[in-house]
Amino acid sequence: MLKSLAIRDFGIIDRLEWLPCDGLNVLTGETGAGKSLVLDALDVLLGRRVGQEVVRTGAEKAVIEVVVAVEDDELIAGVQPGSGSGVHEIRVKREVERNGRSSASVDGRTVAVRTLREVSGQLFDIHGPNQQFSLLDGQEQLSLLDGYGGTMQLRAEFASVAEKLRQTKRLLQAASSDDRQVTRRRDMLSFEIGEIHSAELKPDEDVELEQESLLLRNVEKLRTSVGTAYEELSGGEGETPSGTDRIARALQLLREAADTDTRIAGLVQNVESALYQLEDASRDVASYRDSLEYDPARQEQVETRLDLIRTLKRKYGDSLDAVNLYADEAEKELAALDMGEGQREHLEEEEGRLCGALAELGERLSEGRKKAAELLSRAVETELSELNMDGTGFMVSFGLVEGSEDLVLADGTSCGFTTYGVDDVEFLIRPNPGEPFMPLSRTASTGETSRLMLAIRCALSRSDSVRTLVFDEIDIGVGGRNGEVIGRKLAQLAVEHQVICITHLPQVAAYGDCQCSVQKKVVDDRTFVAFSTLSGVERESELSAMLGSLGEPSRMGAKELLSRAAEWKNGAVR
Repeated sequence: MLKSLAIRDFGIIDRLEWLPCDGLNVLTGETGAGKSLVLDALDVLLGRRVGQEVVRTGAEKAVIEVVVAVEDDELIAGVQPGSGSGVHEIRVKREVERNGRSSASVDGRTVAVRTLREVSGQLFDIHGPNQQFSLLDGQEQLSLLDGYGGTMQLRAEFASVAEKLRQTKRLLQAASSDDRQVTRRRDMLSFEIGEIHSAELKPDEDVELEQESLLLRNVEKLRTSVGTAYEELSGGEGETPSGTDRIARALQLLREAADTDTRIAGLVQNVESALYQLEDASRDVASYRDSLEYDPARQEQVETRLDLIRTLKRKYGDSLDAVNLYADEAEKELAALDMGEGQREHLEEEEGRLCGALAELGERLSEGRKKAAELLSRAVETELSELNMDGTGFMVSFGLVEGSEDLVLADGTSCGFTTYGVDDVEFLIRPNPGEPFMPLSRTASTGETSRLMLAIRCALSRSDSVRTLVFDEIDIGVGGRNGEVIGRKLAQLAVEHQVICITHLPQVAAYGDCQCSVQKKVVDDRTFVAFSTLSGVERESELSAMLGSLGEPSRMGAKELLSRAAEWKNGAVR
């Protein structure tokens, strides 16, 4: 659930801070006022590629940051380990600099854009007329179907067996390679493994050696600095007393004063203790100074070792852990190459066993999906009917993943497989009775597409893990008659989800639990976006303007819309 959104220097947005409510949030305002920029900012958090063009003129960088309440650790596993269970908040942030560079973080931990996309993709789902809807993606459709049908666990089992089969196939391929190629590969692997093992790398050795190298290169400078420090502490002579000399003199004077006023006895003890500590520190400084000896032989050893480590890192990995991991993987591959005919036969048997198990799992998974598809089709058609699209048909088409030699099903059919199963699914729509079913991406009007997406989202809402749904002009192409129907559907969806919607229809806006106005203003020849939450008379005025007038008839119409929406929500939703 989105708790807060902060945007700085993004497009024409100077500074914007928004605390959305938990239900239906509607954003209204004139075309071009900057409403879509708010959703564009969320899209940037979803990993969209952007450059310096999004940075406000005169600013160094654009910053988008959200705070989201989540109910468990799953979506940040590996990003913030050990955060515990239950409801807690995470902070997701992305910055885009003027030079085009961007950075991302989750709870202060720097993450790759891919990780940002994975995390944010489970927080927000954005639908808009100028975007590729996530619902049009085949993998997303498959994931939604599995979530709806409760087949995610079976899908995870399939993925686990599929990975074992792939590993077995790789080992079998390595064991069955051409002898000459095997010999060359074996020699190369043996050399690389020997080169790494002979180095006898230790954890963090490169870091320690870099520090020692820095010390050896600057030993004379260190001796000078430390020697001077020692002289200041204990090296005074004649008329130039040292620090300890002066403190000892001060102590003597305080002791004499304490003979007269015993109240400063504690002060005398403090100064005496400080003197002893300073004398100890002076001896430690002297000891450290005496230990600083330039050792050209050791420096040569350190530099030679560092050169070796740098060479290994250039060849095998960016870190010592990566180099050692490369050696481990190379040993596994070498072991596979060294396997005899008996081991190869064992792998072939294992491959056959895993293929059979995977085919059986794939058929079970497919059967569960088909049952779920029937229920989903009926649910979506019911939602479409309620959205004034009677007669519109919805179905899920099933095909097998292409591949002739991967799996053999119970009926003898051969097919391929992916991590997600053997099914190739696609959501289809039939706009009118008597017409053929077509993919969602080929549906006719934008108005139908808007209502179709809303119907699918409503049907899937009970099983959907994404808690915040964002609609950019979901009512595009929809007239006022259907606008109120869409407003009610959004209000229903907002019972179990947080919904953010940009709309130009007052019939939709009236059903919002919160309404915000977005306006574009020019001050001192600079354009700004003004963002304000509306209530009472202000909200009535905004709806009146959306109806086309600020006159009394429009105001009465706005009040009527709000009254009807409140009455419907109290009776039908709450």
